Amino acid sequence: MVRMAKYSNPFRALKNRDYFLFWLPQSISLIGTWIDTTLRGWVAVNLFEENKAAGFIGLIALLKGLPTVILSPACGVIIDWFGPKNVLLLTQIVDALNATLMAYLVYRNILNAVQLLVLSVVMGISQAFYLPSRNSFVGSIVPRNLLSNALALHAMIFNLARMIGPSIAGFVVEYKGLEFGFVVNALTFLPLIVSLMFIRVQKPVQQHVRRDFFADLKAGIRYVASSRVLLITFLSSTIYAVFGMPYSMLMQAFAKGAVRTGLTGYGLIMGSMGLGALVGAMLAGSLEADTVVKFKEEHFILWIGLSTLVSFLYPPAAYVMSFVNGAAQTIFFNTANTRTQYLSPSHMRGRTMSIYALINTGGSPVGTFLFGLLANAIGIRNTYGVLAFAMIAYFLTRKTVKSLQLDLESLSHVR
Repeated sequence: MVRMAKYSNPFRALKNRDYFLFWLPQSISLIGTWIDTTLRGWVAVNLFEENKAAGFIGLIALLKGLPTVILSPACGVIIDWFGPKNVLLLTQIVDALNATLMAYLVYRNILNAVQLLVLSVVMGISQAFYLPSRNSFVGSIVPRNLLSNALALHAMIFNLARMIGPSIAGFVVEYKGLEFGFVVNALTFLPLIVSLMFIRVQKPVQQHVRRDFFADLKAGIRYVASSRVLLITFLSSTIYAVFGMPYSMLMQAFAKGAVRTGLTGYGLIMGSMGLGALVGAMLAGSLEADTVVKFKEEHFILWIGLSTLVSFLYPPAAYVMSFVNGAAQTIFFNTANTRTQYLSPSHMRGRTMSIYALINTGGSPVGTFLFGLLANAIGIRNTYGVLAFAMIAYFLTRKTVKSLQLDLESLSHVR
């Protein structure tokens, strides 16, 4: 338990010029990204029969995440060498081109499953560099005391976009057609690309005198392995990525197969999740970083598991439980992200954040793929039950292990 939480202005990081120049266009880009994510998922659902849709969504998630699993450690070294700003700029250009090609294929009505999978792989390669470079970039443009708040504000706009994007996507499909949504996403990258050129990096990456790729790679892995706190944080992140993320990643299939609703209902569920995440981000952003890093992240995994359990027992409850899920997600991410950056020296941050991204972006598609296949076998609703029990079991295990540790420490003091 944290004794007395010190509250501050939840928007204080926006007073930093460079962070504001990043935050505002990133907000626009993320809305476009969620429009794109919603439409791609809905395209995938409707390319196959209902009993095969979840598996295909899982395959797309796997192909998007596989490059992160393969490339993440190397991405961290490259980010530390060339700086997160340069790498981040390149990822935005690649994603803009990907979105443009997607718009063209949909407009010509020639998009097929193979093309969708190939574009997912390309997006996955870009994401492998994007996530650690973005997190490292935020750490390089704000002072340490604003880091937790800056990350919370990013979580806020991410989840606002998750709330707004699917709703816009539903409107676009009904009145303008699929291709218009993909065009919107392509255009939303432009403000961020331009803005990045004017942002000053306050804490430049320390350059190595001699760049030995494998030596730097091993140094990053050794640093993480030497920190018990980081290892536990990464373990919790792995549990969440594998068992918690499929809740939203498979929601298209759950909405259609369990809730029995269409794209509009799916948009409302995701909007509820985004609203909850917004509330969570506001709460995390109002707290000082020293308070956030002391949170016990397994409690938030419990809340994610309980919200998934209620949705399994009564699928229409997903409209409400998604709010709880989103709030718990955001605070969990803010805790794990802030703690990782706090414990990482500036010249090592790219590598530690790449491992963090490896767990989240790599574990999520693996979990989504496996549980998508499970959903094909036992049904999407029953699969949500499996996810829920796994997360609750992790929480109980952590509590049991901590109790045993305390008992052993007490015995050692008695002796």
